Amino acid sequence: MQEVNKLDPELASKIMELPISYEEKGKEIGRNEATRRIAQNMIKDGFPLNTIAKITELPVEEIKRIMEKGNE
Repeated sequence: MQEVNKLDPELASKIMELPISYEEKGKEIGRNEATRRIAQNMIKDGFPLNTIAKITELPVEEIKRIMEKGNE
């Protein structure tokens, strides 16, 4: 931390933001994976495509891709 404080303040600020950006990216990936799992479960339970899209906020095309992968 002391080394970062010796740097130019703008550069130091960017360096300090890196862990936060990685954490946010990890959260985003986790949310996306959870949404896809929910869609998969809804597909298995026979929910209509438009209902899945409305609830998960996934595009219909993405849900179709999930359905195709489930049939492989």
